[in-house]
Amino acid sequence: MAGDWLARARALGPEIEEAAHADETASALSPAIVRAMDEAGLFALMAPASLGGAEAPAHELIDVIAELSWWDGSAGWYAHAVMTGGAVAGAFLGDGAVAEIFAGGRYRHVAGQAAPTGRAVREGGDYRVSGRFAFASGSPQAQWIVGGFVLHDEHGNPARGEGGAPGMLIAMVPRRSVRFLGNWNVMGLRATGSYDFEVPEQVIPADFVHDPAYPRVPRGGALYRMGMMALPCISHGAFAIGTTRRALHEWTRFARVRRGADGRTLADRETFHRDIALAEAEARAAEAWLRTTFDRIFAAAGEGAVPEDLRLDGRLATSHAFVVAMRVAQRAYAACTTTPLRNGHPLQRVFRDICAGNAHFLTAEQSIIDAGRVIAGVEGAAPVF
Repeated sequence: MAGDWLARARALGPEIEEAAHADETASALSPAIVRAMDEAGLFALMAPASLGGAEAPAHELIDVIAELSWWDGSAGWYAHAVMTGGAVAGAFLGDGAVAEIFAGGRYRHVAGQAAPTGRAVREGGDYRVSGRFAFASGSPQAQWIVGGFVLHDEHGNPARGEGGAPGMLIAMVPRRSVRFLGNWNVMGLRATGSYDFEVPEQVIPADFVHDPAYPRVPRGGALYRMGMMALPCISHGAFAIGTTRRALHEWTRFARVRRGADGRTLADRETFHRDIALAEAEARAAEAWLRTTFDRIFAAAGEGAVPEDLRLDGRLATSHAFVVAMRVAQRAYAACTTTPLRNGHPLQRVFRDICAGNAHFLTAEQSIIDAGRVIAGVEGAAPVF
C-alpha cells in the first residue's frame, strides 16, 4: 500500500487526540482508533513489502511514529509496538508462520513482550514454550502474541550460546492460547494496553520461532539487516521526539496566554525567550542525531554490515532522545505552574507519558551506562544492538 504515510498519520491526529481526551483513564486505545490506524495501513509500516507492508525506511518510520505520539503518546507507543511485531514476524519467521500471520495478504497484528522471561525446550522439530510476561504493549487487539524465551536443554538447564550467554528465542503464539492478566493501571502510557500475560505450556512449530543470535532475513532488505535492536530503537526514539515536540508546543501555548500582574504575557519576557530557545535547541539536536544515525545505519545495512561505531550510536542516540525528552518535559511542566495539574490537560498527559516511556529498559539509565563502558574502553564492553 503506497502513499504519504505522514499525511495519513496527521489526518488521524484530531480523532486520536479527541479519543484520548474523552477517556483519560482508558487502559487501551478505543477500537475505533485502532481500526482507523489499521485501515490507513500504519500498522504494516515496518512489514516486508513482499507481504503487503510498506518496509518503510528509517526516516519515514520516525516521521509517522513521532506524529502519532504528538497527538497522543499512547497512540504512538501502541502503534510502534504493533509495527515492530509485523517486522519481526514478516522478516524473520518461517513460511508457515507468515502464511497465518499475513493471511490473505494482510498483516494480522502481533504484539507482546520480547524480554526473555519465558522458557523453551526443543521437542523434535518444534518447541515447547511457557512463561509469564509483563508490559505487552499493543496487545488488546493483536491476534498473535510475541514472547521471549530462554532455551533449555533436555536436562532443564539453560542452553548456552557462543560466549556462554543463555540462548534466547523470540516466538509467536496465537492469542487464543494466551491468558491476559488485565492489570494495566498506571500513571503514564495508560491506553497502550500493556497488560501482563501468561503463556501456558504448549508446543509450537519451529516456523513461529526466531533465534536473534543467528539472524537470517528470508524476506525484505536493509530495514531488517540493521540489527535486531534497530527497529525498537527507531520506534522508541521517534516516540520521544513526538512527545518532546508536544511538550514544547504546550509550553509555548501557555506562555502566550498567561499574564502576570503587570499585564504582560509570559511570552513577552526574556527569561521565557531564553528557556524556550535552549529547550528547542536541545530537542532539535537530539532529533537530528537520531535521524542522521539511523539513516547511516540503514545505508550501511543496504551495503553490507553495520559497523560497531554506528551500532553504539544507534543505542546511545535513542537513549539521548529520552534524556532530552525528560529534561524538556520537566521544564515545561514546571514553567506552566498549576495549569497542567488539572486532569485532562494535554501537558499533564505528555509529562506522564514521557516519564513512563523513559522507564523502558531499552532507553533507561543502564543503556547509557553500557554505552559509556564502550566509550571508556572497558574490556569486553559492547553495545547491545
